[in-house]
Amino acid sequence: MGERFQEQPSNKSATLEMALRRAQKKRLQKKGNEINDHKRNKEYQVMTDIVLLQVAAENYTLEPEDPFQAWFQAMESLSEAESDIGISVGRFL
Repeated sequence: MGERFQEQPSNKSATLEMALRRAQKKRLQKKGNEINDHKRNKEYQVMTDIVLLQVAAENYTLEPEDPFQAWFQAMESLSEAESDIGISVGRFL
């Protein structure tokens, strides 16, 4: 008779088991939310840095130096077929 009692869980143990499952589910959801919040905060920080850099860059005017400008304009332009990235990368391998 004692064995039969042990095989059938009481309502109290079933309730406790369900409460443990709910608590575990909430903990996992909370952990997921913390990860998402961290990602959102990081994204906001990166976007803020980009905007600040863009504003700072507006204060500068870059003019190419004569030697660079001469070298750059002397470069041969690639044809349409050569400008494909797969072909360009293949030439350097």
